[in-house]
Amino acid sequence: MDISRKTAWFSVLTNTVLTGLKAVLALLTGSLAIKADAIHSLSDVVSSLIIVAGITISQRSSQRFPYGLYKVENLVSLGTSFLIFIAGYEIVSEVLTGSSLLITEQIPLAIGGVLLSILITFAFSRYESKKGQETGSPSLIADAKHIWTDMLSSLVILAALLGHLVGIALDRYAALVVVLFIARAAFAILLDSVRVLLDASLDYGSVERIRETALADPRVVEIKELRARNAGRYKFVELDVVLRVKELSKGHAVSQEIEQRIKSRIENVDHVVIHFQPLQRKETIFALPLDHDKQTISLHFGEAPFFRLVTVLHQGDDNTMSADSLYINPFSQEEKAKGIKVANWLLEKGMDILIVRQDLTGKGPAFVLGDAEASIILTNEPDAEKALSRACKEIL
Repeated sequence: MDISRKTAWFSVLTNTVLTGLKAVLALLTGSLAIKADAIHSLSDVVSSLIIVAGITISQRSSQRFPYGLYKVENLVSLGTSFLIFIAGYEIVSEVLTGSSLLITEQIPLAIGGVLLSILITFAFSRYESKKGQETGSPSLIADAKHIWTDMLSSLVILAALLGHLVGIALDRYAALVVVLFIARAAFAILLDSVRVLLDASLDYGSVERIRETALADPRVVEIKELRARNAGRYKFVELDVVLRVKELSKGHAVSQEIEQRIKSRIENVDHVVIHFQPLQRKETIFALPLDHDKQTISLHFGEAPFFRLVTVLHQGDDNTMSADSLYINPFSQEEKAKGIKVANWLLEKGMDILIVRQDLTGKGPAFVLGDAEASIILTNEPDAEKALSRACKEIL
């Protein structure tokens, strides 16, 4: 039994104990308010049993429901929101308009029993809310809010009992405040449930984390579309991306890697569907590591002080240089893995072809660039302009 079902069964047990406690207090004190609250807790037992059923059903799958039955949890949350509205109505009708049948001698006992129920509901609502957040279960979170309303209703009854002792009627005003809290909680659960049932998008923070995770891969050129939604506690993600790949098998492998990263970094992701297309090149970006004179190709890759990036546009049979930029190497002073960091940095800038005098075969930067299907040209020509011109003639 997973933690969600265990917590849900714990909720059933807690509400059963509260129902029994309040029923005994109602019999001993003759309090109509406590009797109504006992009935309210009995409805909570039923609600908790529905939660158990919802979690159990949502974890099953069938051929008729290939995407699972996760939304059953949201349907349960929707039903729970209506139970909270009913709880608010009970408080108004039983506490504000109900006739008092209190046995004065039993008020201290009633106060003690109500305080005990407040402590139980407070502790369990905090516990269930924490477990709901940990598992991402909307039904547990909804039930925690429902139990919180029990504590608020008990506070109203406590205020009424204390007011009865001193001869001041405070229960009406306290009840109105509590009903506002109850209505607010119920409305929030209702909205969350309806949003998921209507396949609304994930929250902005989760969407941005998914976007950042995908774009962190240097082989991802662009995200054309990102769609993500909830179903119960689980998340479903669809991505349309442009990849810096040439072969279909390579694109499939990259998609699988991105899928695994998203699942490892964002909780409760059930499915990630990635549609990819290879980058259609209308231009080629060359990169050359340069020495301090900014004209000679450096004998070192990671330690080169400068990098020159040249963009060449393809227009039919003609190639035209459209951009020529010089960058300071931001990793030249790094102690470790400077070559790999430079390779990733160049890929982020869209580099397609690297012209170097240093043989990178078998080294980290070569693996990084090869994985992104960037080409490496080894040249003996120290003059950057001549080496670039020769590469353009031979390749483009």
